[in-house]
Amino acid sequence: MSVVVSTLLLVAATGVIGSFLVAWANTSFGIQQINIANQTATKVNQVKESFVLENVWFNYTTPSPCCSGPKAYVTVRNTGDLAITVSKIYVNNTQIWSGSKSILIGQSGTIQTPVFNWGTGKVQSVWVHTLRGSDMKQDWKP
Repeated sequence: MSVVVSTLLLVAATGVIGSFLVAWANTSFGIQQINIANQTATKVNQVKESFVLENVWFNYTTPSPCCSGPKAYVTVRNTGDLAITVSKIYVNNTQIWSGSKSILIGQSGTIQTPVFNWGTGKVQSVWVHTLRGSDMKQDWKP
């Protein structure tokens, strides 16, 4: 009788452990599948994202109490299949603007940077970064 009881207990324990293992595996693989799908969608959207630096001009504003000094105006045109959001602008590898400027498909947007020092007559390397991680870098001469 004890052999029968021990066998039944082992079969029941194995069944319970197996059920937990299957439930855990399904949850784990489901989460992994969702993560992979999200990463793939993000990469596909980044590939569909396309933009050009249409114009960059440097301006030295006249003295005023709040905002005098050299600034840049960066115009970005969205040439891709998705709306873009410009998140950062760098000049000569120094971040000069951070924010959120959305630009719809086929549209352009101009971003005015805060005051920063740029050298007149020197080539300036302008780098635009989007929220999805796309980058565009061009050299401009004021």
